[in-house]
Amino acid sequence: MDLIKKLDLYMSCGVEEYWIVNPLNREVMVYLFKDNDFDRHITFKGSDLAQSFIFPGLNVELERIFK
Repeated sequence: MDLIKKLDLYMSCGVEEYWIVNPLNREVMVYLFKDNDFDRHITFKGSDLAQSFIFPGLNVELERIFK
């Protein structure tokens, strides 16, 4: 699956945080990487406020994304 390949690629290149926007399911998945591995992830849905793990104050209302 393309998402898995990209997750592995970005993680191996030193990307710290990766957001996946899924318009079909109207959700945003946020992954945090640490030491070339997954540290944690969260899925935001519905009227949630998607927030960054590493950038304080960076957030977006899902309703605005999927308007």
